[in-house]
Formats: sequence, C-alpha cells, structure tokens
Amino acid sequence: MLLYNTLQFKLKVILLSRGLQYSMNILRTNKLDMLKGFSASANQLAIVCRQVPSGADSFFQTLMQTSFSVTAEVRKECALNDIRAVLATTIPDNMQRVPFYHIWLSDMAKISEVFCQIQTTDSVSFWLGSERGCRRYHVDNVSLRMLLTYAGKGTEWLSDVAADRQAFLNGEPNEKILKDKSARQFMKQWAVAVFRGGPKGLLHQTPDAALRDPSILMWLDHPSIWRTLRTDQK
Repeated sequence: MLLYNTLQFKLKVILLSRGLQYSMNILRTNKLDMLKGFSASANQLAIVCRQVPSGADSFFQTLMQTSFSVTAEVRKECALNDIRAVLATTIPDNMQRVPFYHIWLSDMAKISEVFCQIQTTDSVSFWLGSERGCRRYHVDNVSLRMLLTYAGKGTEWLSDVAADRQAFLNGEPNEKILKDKSARQFMKQWAVAVFRGGPKGLLHQTPDAALRDPSILMWLDHPSIWRTLRTDQK
C-alpha cells in the first residue's frame, strides 16, 4: 500500500508539472496536446479548459436566434473546408460575414483534427446544432465522444461517487440516479470534453437550461457513426 500511495503521489506531481489536475478518473488540463493519449488511459473524462475569446458572446447571442442542426463527415486533411462547406447553407449569410465567424470555423476545424489524432482516424462524424434533448443521465454507446459547448449551458455530468449506477442500470429516473444535487457538474463554455462511453462510461445529460433555451453544441464521434447514419438513410 505504501508503494502504491508513493506511485500515486509521483504521478500527481508529474501531471501537475505539466499543467494538469489529477483525479482517479477525470483528467483536467489547459493543453489540447494532452488529449492524444486519452484513448489508452483509464480516465472516464478529459476536460481542456479554455478562455472564451473576445467577440464570442455577441456573435452567439445573435446566432442562437436561428435554429439549426447539421451532420457531416469532416476530414482531417481539409477540416476547415469541410466545415465551411457544410455550414454555407445553414448559417445565415449576415453571420458568415462577421469576422468572428472565421475564428469559430478555425476552432472547430482544429478540434476536429485533434479528435482525429485521439482516435487515429482520417475523419470524424461531425454534428453541430442549437437544440439538445438528452433528458436522462446516460452513457454513450460509443467508445469515445467529444463535446464542446460554444454558447449556452454546458453538458451536465456526474462522477461515479455522485451517481447510483445500479439505479441507472435499472432504468430508474434521474431523481433516483442522482445522489446529491450539489454534486452535479457542468462543462464551461469553450471547454473541450472527451467522454468515454460503454459500461464504464461517465453519466451525463443535457442540463435543464439547455432543454429550455438554445445553445450551440459541437459533437464529434468516430467516422463510422456518420457512415452508419448515411447507410440507414438510404
């Protein structure tokens, strides 16, 4: 036990020296590069905290007056062009002429490229929209999923300590799954989050505020998800 505690302490020191915060299953950092090894780690969640850039609030307040949802495959080698093309007929023309729009496009492209690196794929399944509807705590039926709230209330999530996993498995309502309301946590705007799915995935849901009001969420999956959707639509 002494050796185990010593190793844990050394690991914590190493992570903190690299700008990370340590916990048993949550990785927090301010460096996108630290996400590259997430798939091989034991963490349920990785969070990259980022500052909201100047001009974001006013831009998204206007954009959220438009309801939209787009799904596409975004390729790593031309992520910016792919995202620009898929949004060309979705985002209002006047918003596309705002200088901040191009900052936003570049950010989505960069994050898509990072997710390709995490999964060692040449593309990602890309979803972007203003309305969300996950009303029950759940784990994703995928190995990894990246979520990024650009505006509005961020994704609500629960650590295993705060959740009754058996109640979740039994199909109980949120009131039975949540042990303590004060233990709920929410992603901040512009924070990049990678959730692990499957049996040991982290429980999360759309927060009540985002069910009532518009928000802007980007959701990235393995490209096989997009290809399955396309097959099902044929």
